[in-house]
Amino acid sequence: MFMRNHWYDNIKGVLVLFVVFGHLLTDVRGAYDDLLPNWIYLFLYTFHMPLFIMLSGYFFRENRYLRVIQLFVVYVIWQVILGSWFAFTEGIPLLSIDNPGLNVLKPYWALWYLMAIIIWYVITPYVTQLKGYVLYALLFALLFGFQAESTGFFALRKVVMFYPFFLIGNWMSARNTLNFFELPKRAEQRNRYRIGGAAVFTTITLGLLASMSFQKEDAFYHVGNLFKFRFAYETAVPEAMWSGPFAFLIVYTVSLLMAISFALIIPGRELPVFTRAGKYSLYVYLVHVFLVVGWKAFVPAAFMPTSWLQLLVLFGVAFVIVLLIISPPAVRLLRPLVEIDVRRVQDDRATKA
Repeated sequence: MFMRNHWYDNIKGVLVLFVVFGHLLTDVRGAYDDLLPNWIYLFLYTFHMPLFIMLSGYFFRENRYLRVIQLFVVYVIWQVILGSWFAFTEGIPLLSIDNPGLNVLKPYWALWYLMAIIIWYVITPYVTQLKGYVLYALLFALLFGFQAESTGFFALRKVVMFYPFFLIGNWMSARNTLNFFELPKRAEQRNRYRIGGAAVFTTITLGLLASMSFQKEDAFYHVGNLFKFRFAYETAVPEAMWSGPFAFLIVYTVSLLMAISFALIIPGRELPVFTRAGKYSLYVYLVHVFLVVGWKAFVPAAFMPTSWLQLLVLFGVAFVIVLLIISPPAVRLLRPLVEIDVRRVQDDRATKA
């Protein structure tokens, strides 16, 4: 019988909570005189998506074409649902070419991640045949930064720029790098790594805090976009475009160290809420968009007197959103739209043939 590893689920559970919290924070930046919301937002984006992607790479297995088909079907369904819902709320005709839900080649908002996973699943078996494939992917990503592509088709920029993290996760899996967290008898070794991870994570966090302490609000947007790989070098580092590869290399290094050290801090025992949230992280990732947009539509960006109170409330809201989505009734309701059984379709076709 397959036994899930609570450590991996706990990591994904915490990360998907950060995803929801980060999306709630977007409009809060700039709503207060202090920079605390900007700092928290930047802090989250230094590591939470890179670590999510590394875990996806860690659990990648070749010859899973049914999984690719399943993810693509899920992607198309949610692209139509989310995009059409957005078009409806904005007064755009549902059958118009302006409806983002009908453009399946251009992922809507958070769905870029699903599109990226599909593409990575298809190309990775071939990429990993190369010796030093992680370095090749990193070099290609650094060179791609000069490309000013901004159409959003296939979420190409994020697909290329985040791909090294996926391959790093795959490389770690191939060498059983994290197997000491899967073996209970190695508790002493786990504790040593956990202490080391906490030290590295704290050191980098304090260093980032110190480097941004005297910066203005624009600097937080600028650095945040670097960690999100949102723009090409000509926009990301317009003052010295040719320094872009070095800037992004620093971003990769910081994100990698933050991601790994954060993962080492997370406990391996079952944590009811986070373990379940990790198990159903795809549910949360897909559905939270509705609730976040609904919240922003009816609640002002700054409804609390201070930024720290606002952050506490929003973190609580994010936690409640996660709880609602992973509740048994919600999971049962959403399962047909998230865990689509393509094998049944294949079996039905085989039977009819």
